[in-house]
Amino acid sequence: MGSAGTGISFLDKSKRVRQRLTLTIAALFTSASLASCSGFFIKPTVSSIFVTPSAVTVGVGQMATLSATATYSDGTQNQISGSSVGWTSSAPNVATVTSPGGAVTGVALGSATMTASSQGISGTATVTVTLSNITSLVITTNEGSTQPITTATINGTTGTQQFFAYANGSSNNDVTQSVTWTSSNTNVATISSGATSGNGLATAVAAGTTNITATTTNTQTGQLVTSQTIVLTVTQ
Repeated sequence: MGSAGTGISFLDKSKRVRQRLTLTIAALFTSASLASCSGFFIKPTVSSIFVTPSAVTVGVGQMATLSATATYSDGTQNQISGSSVGWTSSAPNVATVTSPGGAVTGVALGSATMTASSQGISGTATVTVTLSNITSLVITTNEGSTQPITTATINGTTGTQQFFAYANGSSNNDVTQSVTWTSSNTNVATISSGATSGNGLATAVAAGTTNITATTTNTQTGQLVTSQTIVLTVTQ
């Protein structure tokens, strides 16, 4: 009886040892597998960047802040800031931008492209710098002149005419690219407006007349400033 009991006890102990050994091996295998998998984890990379706002107008000496949002390779999006994104200006003599930060400051009249870059990917925004206190506008077909005119002509329905806008009675304040141009009858002639360059170009469509005006906002008072009207005639 004693020897039989001893045999059963020995078998139980052997079984328990095997179970413990199996569990230990399984635990080691699981741990090694997890460690191996972590080595294969791929961090999402930046696939595109968009800047907001995509277009902004500031006065000379005024500031605006841009922000950059990245779209990653896994489809997620996140705003990027600080040292994770760099900012540059295509024309620091027109507008500067802090990097890091994305804070834009108007320096002189004109437009500049601001670029946000991260991981070799970039996005852009257009900054237009205008006068901060425009009280009057004069439009003309004569570059450099602040003498208002009331009529203009395009000879032929395939012709064009460039218009210019000057603020506060000074030819130094050329705001042709930053004002909003309007043609009252686009069936007669259109006029380019809101582009990064080439604004104020009237293009004939058909014979007739249309009124050309320019408007802008005084950024200090919020008042809309409107130029005189030029009657544009398109001949056959």
